[in-house]
Amino acid sequence: MLIAVVGKGGVGKTTVTALLVRRLLLARHVPVLAIDADPSNCLGPALGIPIDRTLADLRDLMRDAPDRPASMSHAEWLAIHAEDALVEHNGFDLLTMGHPEGAGCYCFVNNVVRAYLDRLTRSYRHVIVDCEAGLEHLSRRTAAKPDRLVSVVGRAKMSAETVRRALEIYSNLHDGTLPQVDLVLNGFESGDPLATRLAEAAAFGEAPFARTFTVPWDAGVSALDGAGRSLLELDLSSPALSALAGWEGA
Repeated sequence: MLIAVVGKGGVGKTTVTALLVRRLLLARHVPVLAIDADPSNCLGPALGIPIDRTLADLRDLMRDAPDRPASMSHAEWLAIHAEDALVEHNGFDLLTMGHPEGAGCYCFVNNVVRAYLDRLTRSYRHVIVDCEAGLEHLSRRTAAKPDRLVSVVGRAKMSAETVRRALEIYSNLHDGTLPQVDLVLNGFESGDPLATRLAEAAAFGEAPFARTFTVPWDAGVSALDGAGRSLLELDLSSPALSALAGWEGA
């Protein structure tokens, strides 16, 4: 599956993405490709992986490609050098996209990158993308449609409205259809009335959310994040990790 994690900045998309990667690994749904598509490049640190080079770095270099022989195409050059941006780990690989393309000035290069991503993703059982706010970024990067959207809402009303608008935009772009959409209410205790109100505010369409997960504040997550350590180290009793139990299923 291609899984896109979306929502307003600051709601914890990256934390949720790291937790979902952990759930996939626990269920042995491997191999997984985790893609950090947010320009802040936070998914690598959340997974305990240092980032030395992004795909954007290679894209910029490819515009001139000083080491590319005249007989080598841009696609061949990227296929050789893209391993510098792909970090292998136990059960999953990480690809960090880096900064956005810019306003339409590298169209040919961007098409080469998009074709590379489309080929790359076929080698994995699941691809999970930590997106920037909205869905436009994902649609620019790859022609593939997500099989599942994970919409993350925090405690601010605007985060719910951002999800609703994103779902509306996606529906308008795809003939009124949506893939499976899961809602993650991040930072709420079970039964919090605010969570119910924001879930209603985030809804678009008659039945927008296939499943809803309420993820509480977790001292373990906070401690690992503050220490700059991987969220993959979380104990199995972690409240946040436990709240997402079963997400990796249907």
